[in-house]
Amino acid sequence: MTQHLRPWAPSQSRPFDVRAAAHLLRRAGFGASPADIAKAVDQGLEATVDGLFDPAADEEAEFERTLAAVQDGFVNFDDISYVQGWWLYRMLRTRVPLKEKLTLFWHGHFATSYLKVDDAYLMHRQIQMLRALGAGSFRDLVLAVAKDPAMLVYLDGASSGKEHPNENFARELMELFTCGIGHYGEQDVLEAARAFTGWYRNSAGSASFNADEHDAGRKQFLGLSGRFDGADIIDILMQQPATPRWIAGKLLNFFASPDPAADVLDEAAGLLDRTQMNIKWFLRELFLSDYFFSKACYRQQIASPAEYVVGTIRTLRAHVSGSNLLSHMETMGQTLLEPPNVKGWDGQRKWINSSTWTARLEFANFFAMLDSNSPVGDRLDLKSLVPDDLAWREPGLARRKSPERVVAWLADVLLQGELDDASRSKLATLLVTGDDGENREAFRDDADFRHQRIRAVLAAMLSLPAYHTC
Repeated sequence: MTQHLRPWAPSQSRPFDVRAAAHLLRRAGFGASPADIAKAVDQGLEATVDGLFDPAADEEAEFERTLAAVQDGFVNFDDISYVQGWWLYRMLRTRVPLKEKLTLFWHGHFATSYLKVDDAYLMHRQIQMLRALGAGSFRDLVLAVAKDPAMLVYLDGASSGKEHPNENFARELMELFTCGIGHYGEQDVLEAARAFTGWYRNSAGSASFNADEHDAGRKQFLGLSGRFDGADIIDILMQQPATPRWIAGKLLNFFASPDPAADVLDEAAGLLDRTQMNIKWFLRELFLSDYFFSKACYRQQIASPAEYVVGTIRTLRAHVSGSNLLSHMETMGQTLLEPPNVKGWDGQRKWINSSTWTARLEFANFFAMLDSNSPVGDRLDLKSLVPDDLAWREPGLARRKSPERVVAWLADVLLQGELDDASRSKLATLLVTGDDGENREAFRDDADFRHQRIRAVLAAMLSLPAYHTC
């Protein structure tokens, strides 16, 4: 029997090189700069994977100090745009991006939308909770979600009492959050709804329990009988074989392959069960596995708008205002804290349609045209990204302008060199072609022309379908 999740042993034929390191950092975060990739290769696979889970207490403390400072100044966390911007700021600035990537995963899994909650601070607190618990015990995370004020509002738990238990949270708890469709009946939904009665959002915005509104009677749930409360229901669900399989499938889909084979899923479900559904332990084994670095996973994901936008900024070390980035992400089909429904974003091929693809191309052009010289605000240091001597020297040919070398450089930065010869040739021609046609003399002698054409080629490369995979 094939062991897909056996530890990967890098070898001369399959080294942990720039290509493999970039794959790991893309999946476990948002893009990767050449410096990040080089550091990972130097550290080696296991040390790099361990570093992904660094709690980074000093960074967390710095984020908290920054948050306190902006709250005391000009930021109003009653405004959802500021909450979205704060989370985006963390995605862009963190040195341990897996924490934010995993938070994004759970936000899509336990999908909760501001459009119904109508309280930005509750959404902020929910994201904080997902961030704090997302890499630990799945059971503890589900229990915290069940008592989360934003979730109580979103799925109507706050109005669920013993006389009229609301079924919404109980149904989604099983259908989407734990075991999946087919592993419970309608009576189980009704009984679980009774168990979760009594919780409400108090005037301070926190969750409180009213024993008078809780149904303390006996309940029949998934073949068991007892005076179950919400925590008991969650514990019973954690014992169902379908639960680790459902969650392992969701994790594989997000971090590894959008369509894992049945035997891979079987193995992943067993691994999650053996780790007692500890997410860190599961992901660590996944990121170290032979399967994760196989063709089944490599560039098989379509990047979400967050992955595409944040990944581009982090890869190329640009500076762009949060409001600009959020606006571009929204037109691409992803508004943070506003998933389309309780299922979250469908993702993968659903990210791409005529409208969202146009929005991605617009972002590519917007990004490539960022001002190199702006001391504040949106900027991209083009001279740092593409040093001028790349266009000046070519090995063995002194003082020759080389469009091919510029294309090769950008291909290395954005695609780890994985660009076919035909595309390289077309991009090199684009690099020397202005409004009046090919002009190699202008490319050679006119720095402004050269930089303008580099921007055009950068936009073209950010628009390549391969760049929109991760």
